[in-house]
Amino acid sequence: MQTSKLYRKWMSLLLIVAMLGAGCAAPVAAPAGETTAAQPAAPQGVVTLEFWGGWTGPDANTMQSIVDRYNAEHPNVQVNLSMQAWSPLFDAFIAASSAGSAPDILAMHPQELAQFVHLGLILPLDEIIANSKVIKPENYLENAWEGNKVDGRLYGIPLDLHMHGLYYNKAAFERAGVPVPPPTPPITQDKFMEIAKRLTIDANGKSAAEEGFDANNIVQYAINAHTNHHAFFQWWSLYNQLGGKLISDDGKSCAMDLDKATQAWQFLQDLVYVHKVAPQGQTDYPRDFLDGRTAMLVDGPWRIPQLEQAAAESGFQWGAAQYPNIFGGEFAVWGSGHNFTLPSKADPNKQAAAVAFLEWMAANSAEWAKSGQLPAFKAIMESEEFQQMEGRAPFIASMPYEKLFPATPKYNEIFASNAPTPMMVMAQRIMLEAADPAVEVKTACETISAILAAP
Repeated sequence: MQTSKLYRKWMSLLLIVAMLGAGCAAPVAAPAGETTAAQPAAPQGVVTLEFWGGWTGPDANTMQSIVDRYNAEHPNVQVNLSMQAWSPLFDAFIAASSAGSAPDILAMHPQELAQFVHLGLILPLDEIIANSKVIKPENYLENAWEGNKVDGRLYGIPLDLHMHGLYYNKAAFERAGVPVPPPTPPITQDKFMEIAKRLTIDANGKSAAEEGFDANNIVQYAINAHTNHHAFFQWWSLYNQLGGKLISDDGKSCAMDLDKATQAWQFLQDLVYVHKVAPQGQTDYPRDFLDGRTAMLVDGPWRIPQLEQAAAESGFQWGAAQYPNIFGGEFAVWGSGHNFTLPSKADPNKQAAAVAFLEWMAANSAEWAKSGQLPAFKAIMESEEFQQMEGRAPFIASMPYEKLFPATPKYNEIFASNAPTPMMVMAQRIMLEAADPAVEVKTACETISAILAAP
């Protein structure tokens, strides 16, 4: 099966690189359940830390500026930040771990922890941070802290939370005579579709809500249509609004409700192929939004710096609202977060320096909040300065309702965006090729079950 090749590739990297480096490379760590780590002493001498992360959007510049500030304030520590897209970053991490050259700090997302715990590549942190005055549960949002545990042990130090929201172009709404959606609560399906039709405009100035609308000559669509991994992020929001589940409690099979999963995908597909309020085959969603080709954009809070820049440079007027509650039940929205992990490598001095850096990062995460992300550190999140930042209110309101993908050691085989994983194949077949959602959902579930059942 195609998707099972990804996990075999990961294990091959572990074995091949370890064999090539035999005699000089550090061995791959034992599974995390067998790994112990003591509280590190204060770092000694000049220390260089390798810090890897997957930020590639506007937030990448913010993280680099934070690291630069830390380096300037701490002459005895040099943090080298390396960034690439998340999925290839993790491939590189596995290879580097096998070769004994893993970074000192690795950023990831909570749902990705289990796979690296399973491979024994990251450390449990409970003992390492036991004496920290900063990194302790009462200083963090509870859902962020608990979301970074695997089997009751902490493996990630929370940095932030994020989820999808709905951005809108104020000028487009004004031209159409449509009131903008409120920041909260989420708008309903009826209200969303009413707005979407009135904001889809043809070359003659007619909207999709009017007689004579030319669906073959549209100059402004209402909203973007994701075709990458954010397509199944959106599906996850809608599927959870229907109360859906993906993986069985024992983690060994797909537990997808095929009818609900199909219903969620059908709504997204119909926006493109039936209602014609979203473009087919769209690739550059932010650019289309900023250039007026779409009036709304589904995206995360990391997009805020780019919107603020556009407002400053060209007067672009934008607003933000919660992701819509399409199915009318309990609200749910795809969400995730960033965290910091410590790879399984035995260098107590670097480990101590890494903890000191992460303590500083937590206490100084107000600057990270400027990236749009929602800080997990309570003092920053609850500060008046953060609460009043433009565009944050809808995301703050959505925090209790965010739904993470299930944590599984097979996470990358199921969800990775740089390989033909079942989630990517399902999303692209449905959104790019107009494939039957019912067929694709069934195929994806069968593939997921096969992946989970494999040793």
